[in-house]
Amino acid sequence: MKRPFASIARQRGKHIVPLALFMVVLVLALAASAWAQSTKSGSWPTTKWVVMDRQGSKLTEYGAAGYILDWASATFIPPLGDRAVMAEKHRRTLEAGSIWYRSLGFPPPFQRTEGGDLEVDPGEAYLALLKQDANDNGSSHVIDGEMRLTSHPGFLSADTPLWELMEASVVHELYHGIQKTMSPSFLARNASEPSGWPELPECPGDTNVDWLFEGVAAMVQIRWLEGKHGVSWGHPFRGSHRAAWVRHFDQPLHEGSIPPERRYPKERLPVSTMETVSWACDYGTWYFWYAIGDMIGRSDAEKVAYTRWLFEETKPWDDGGIANVDAALKAAAAAYDAIGPYSGGLYDLYPQFVAQYLTEDRFYGKLVEVDLRTPDLYQASSEQSGGPFGPLATRAWRFRVPLARNASAMPYNVRFTVDALDGTDRDDLHLIVDEKVVPRPVDPTAPYADVQRTDLATPAASGAVEYLVRVANVAADAAETSDAGFSLRVEVDGFYGNDVSGGLAAGDTDAISGELPPGFAMRGPAPWSCNGSGQSRAIFDLVTPDELARGYDRSLPQAARNTENWLDGIEIMVKQAEDDGTADGMTREQLAAFRKQMESMVAAGRAEVQPVFREAADEARARRTTSLAATFVGQNADGECQMTVGARLAGRTGGAQVLAGAVDESLYPADEAPEFAIRVYPAGMLRALRAGIPTVHPLDPRRGDWEICTMTEAEQQRTRGLASAACPPVVCSAGRLTLEAAEQGRIAGTFEFDVVRWPEDRYGSACGTPLARDKVIGHFNVSSTDDGYDDGGIVTNAVPGAPIFELDID
Repeated sequence: MKRPFASIARQRGKHIVPLALFMVVLVLALAASAWAQSTKSGSWPTTKWVVMDRQGSKLTEYGAAGYILDWASATFIPPLGDRAVMAEKHRRTLEAGSIWYRSLGFPPPFQRTEGGDLEVDPGEAYLALLKQDANDNGSSHVIDGEMRLTSHPGFLSADTPLWELMEASVVHELYHGIQKTMSPSFLARNASEPSGWPELPECPGDTNVDWLFEGVAAMVQIRWLEGKHGVSWGHPFRGSHRAAWVRHFDQPLHEGSIPPERRYPKERLPVSTMETVSWACDYGTWYFWYAIGDMIGRSDAEKVAYTRWLFEETKPWDDGGIANVDAALKAAAAAYDAIGPYSGGLYDLYPQFVAQYLTEDRFYGKLVEVDLRTPDLYQASSEQSGGPFGPLATRAWRFRVPLARNASAMPYNVRFTVDALDGTDRDDLHLIVDEKVVPRPVDPTAPYADVQRTDLATPAASGAVEYLVRVANVAADAAETSDAGFSLRVEVDGFYGNDVSGGLAAGDTDAISGELPPGFAMRGPAPWSCNGSGQSRAIFDLVTPDELARGYDRSLPQAARNTENWLDGIEIMVKQAEDDGTADGMTREQLAAFRKQMESMVAAGRAEVQPVFREAADEARARRTTSLAATFVGQNADGECQMTVGARLAGRTGGAQVLAGAVDESLYPADEAPEFAIRVYPAGMLRALRAGIPTVHPLDPRRGDWEICTMTEAEQQRTRGLASAACPPVVCSAGRLTLEAAEQGRIAGTFEFDVVRWPEDRYGSACGTPLARDKVIGHFNVSSTDDGYDDGGIVTNAVPGAPIFELDID
């Protein structure tokens, strides 16, 4: 037996050329009368069957079928004893299956009759034969229309997982007969080249069309059993205890691979009938076809009947028949009025299959498990993992982000970014995070990006938040999909300090310039203090004029795309609710009308505001300054604190420079004065902001009793001129931000500014003299992989330069 409960024979194998030519003539001659008799869907000459034993007949060796009969010399007799009981059980299932297939609109099978030919005479039944070897638990349908059925004793009781599945093998074999009727081009090629299909080196005995012909038949077999027993069969990798075939889905659907320890020759030993998992590339693909039925079909009937289109297409069967499959799925979706997200053939359906059905690690033989820190950065690429991956294949990772019990209540952001390497079309790649297919950015230069908040995920038993991330490969024209190269980045809060030697020296900022440790530090009088190491959390954004303009250019098209994605998501949820019997809201017809209305509104709104955004983009491009915004999360004596940095930099690309905190803006064109502002947010202030009752405006220069004091040179001179012996001048420096690096991907610098503490009656006395003066100094040194292209627009969920706390993000 070839493999556990998977010995349904294929029509392939070694052959002798004269025999092959003979078979072509024989099959085409026999088929001609059968197809001429009736290939009209739903019209069958009979649904009656007889199941007999073979007596005598010459046998001719032929490929994987083992042999073919000399029908002219063959005789058949009624089975006796237990074999008669088996024959009757098979007969009842065959007749019920025939009625079922006819009701679904399938044509009659390419099948031998009682008379030994393929033409059904009036009152004649189809013929099936019991296998003479009672130890063979498989059934088969042979190239010349012969059906061979198992006579294994276990078939009678069907009281084990194996036989619960295999008692419906006749439904599977009957479907093969129907396939031959529906696809004469395939049958003709199979007759002429029984071993001509490319065999799969890592799936012993399989070819690159078996994912389709055997996988679909296996799916139909399971759908039949579901209807018979009134159950959902499920998949062993998702907790089902029923027997089924399994495979990994890292590899192309049509070019699978079985783990080496699971590979067996055709002559392998029988397995326990209690086994529920059988590894098979071809039959294991049943789960894909099952999912397609769920997505395209609205009824149980449509979830099987859609497969008619798969074998009625007329494209060549080369390359696994992908061209036929893709065209067929589009045609079936149109015929069944499938929802928009499922109407685009394999380009739509394959990523959704991965997202919604391949949700367990066991589906992936080469799953990479990664434990991330907080924060952390992980990078991978196809070049680092064995090279490009094939069409209709998937790469998978399991990421775990541990959350410390005493960690801040503020959630972490985990950012996944996928881009195409040179030679790969980005649109052929699909980023999938858990059960979501991440929408494509409308800008063709932008990679896929998805941000997940840790507080919106349910932690695993270990306390870690986990994400199952996949990259799938399928092109809009699925048959043109080529091997794909990709890069993947995963960032936990996305930004990290560079490792540098040396520590932070005490004293003025000049002492620490040039040896900035990773992270950040602010030192000054309480509450002007906050510190974070290279493992602290931070976000920043350096926005050049070109990036800002690009954001405006993207915004309206991306807004329209986002609306489409949102509506697609609603359609999918409504479809799933209908399938589950839980739909109690908007019907699909109402949803279609709502979608049309929303799309019209978006189009009208876009046309109305397009000139405004175009003008804003032009103005942004004309700017001569670059903006910098950053937020750092750290600790001080009172607990959590945050530091924000905002700056306007001279130049269109930023770069190293020195800025002042106080600038005479009259010396510069409007909004072009280079300056900076730094603020601290102590624990109490953050608590008030989170509670929605801020005690101080975030931009207020005061923190506690201390207030920032910066002056331009002119302000300093004016202050000195107004001073007297009784009222000495209060002169402050302009403040200084020395940027050693200010570029996409890294910012590093030092800062200093003065703070003063005023008396409560500062304005009540004739001379306002501060109670104390001090200086705030510090540094920051952080990096990221952001290159300014992957934000998808001008709006982000967490805003650099503003305090980070729990945000209500849809």
